[in-house]
Amino acid sequence: MARQIRSITLGLAWRLFLAQAFTVLFAVVALILTWGDKESWGMDMFTAEDVARAVHGKGAHLVLDEARWQALNAREGGNLWFVAVDDRGIWLERGKVPAIHAPLLARLPALGATEVGSLVPPYLDVARVMVRNEDGRRITVMAGGAPKGGLVDGALMVLRLIGFWFFLPLIVVTLLVMPTVIHRAMRGVRRLAQQARALDIGQPGARLDEQLVSTEVAPLVGAFNDAIDKVQQGYAVRDKFLADAAHELRVPIAVVQARLSQLPQGELKSQLLTDVARLGNVAEHLLDLQRLDRNISTLQQVDLAHVVRESAAELAPLVVGAGYGFEVDAPDAPVWIQGDGLALGRVMANLVHNAIVHGGGRGTICVRLDAQGLLEVSDQGAGVPVGDREAIFEPFHRLRAAGSGSGLGLHLVKEIVQHHGGSVSVAEAVGGGASFRITFQRGSLRR
Repeated sequence: MARQIRSITLGLAWRLFLAQAFTVLFAVVALILTWGDKESWGMDMFTAEDVARAVHGKGAHLVLDEARWQALNAREGGNLWFVAVDDRGIWLERGKVPAIHAPLLARLPALGATEVGSLVPPYLDVARVMVRNEDGRRITVMAGGAPKGGLVDGALMVLRLIGFWFFLPLIVVTLLVMPTVIHRAMRGVRRLAQQARALDIGQPGARLDEQLVSTEVAPLVGAFNDAIDKVQQGYAVRDKFLADAAHELRVPIAVVQARLSQLPQGELKSQLLTDVARLGNVAEHLLDLQRLDRNISTLQQVDLAHVVRESAAELAPLVVGAGYGFEVDAPDAPVWIQGDGLALGRVMANLVHNAIVHGGGRGTICVRLDAQGLLEVSDQGAGVPVGDREAIFEPFHRLRAAGSGSGLGLHLVKEIVQHHGGSVSVAEAVGGGASFRITFQRGSLRR
């Protein structure tokens, strides 16, 4: 079972979220320990705020929202008290004010927001001063009677103080903004992936650009480039071996052919000559592949229609001699392409030779070229099975193990066409048989 590929963006965003959550949790615990682990008890700041909001200025009086006050007092066990004064000197109070705060009441109009703690149980003398403005009227309220202390009360106060609006931006930034930022930061990796998909490691000097990625990813790209260099070195050694082997085989093959020609006529001589010719064909195809690799950068402006007509004229006697009809349809107007005329001629020769071998010795071999550069070579033989339509372009692949072909002709066709920026495929011809179609990229055509 294939392992699922993980997303770097989501992985980083999730790790950042965990790091931020741990940081916030650590800060909250620190605040709880700081606020909750102390000897004195304080007045609940949120209860004091609720009491202050229950007091309103109305003309020459301060009025109390009785329903709200009663609900707050009942929630705190009936121990709440407050004293309120505005900037006009109007006073209002409820509940039993501890005598210890009497000296502070005279100075209440001049006090700012503050807290008075307590060290003596039951801590009902704790108080908090809140200042609020209502329609330009300053109202100062001292409220008490709702003591809070210890870790539990400290934790609840911290959580209420931080509140949902603190965590919401954190969640939004982490889960929405951060993936977007990371995704933008990974643009270089995506561009590098596109470059890797388009990379032809068979081309000398083919490498990935390390400048596209950050220093953390650059070593991976460098290792990939080193691997490409090693593969190319292996290709070079292989190609040199095949070229040397093909050159070395040409002379012994020629010698064997010369000696076989001196033998008396007979079935064995004909079979041996056929086998030697097949071996010579393999050597020539290997040399063609090596010449193609060396001449990859020598493409020039070529009239594809002229190449097709000229090659067809040279191949016509061979086709007719094998018992086939021969039709050639190419436009009179030039079909310009950046290419190698000799290599394209070998494409024509190999496709026509393939049609002769597999056409069943009957019917007509057709060569067609349209103005868009689509080249088609078809026969009326048995065709190519669907399962073999990709494999026949691989080196040394033959539909019939006992066939007379070298197994390199169609591979050579594919290599030449790809070097010209085109593609080759095989399908069923109209009326049966095989139809090989070659297309070239628009950018390589000049009309």
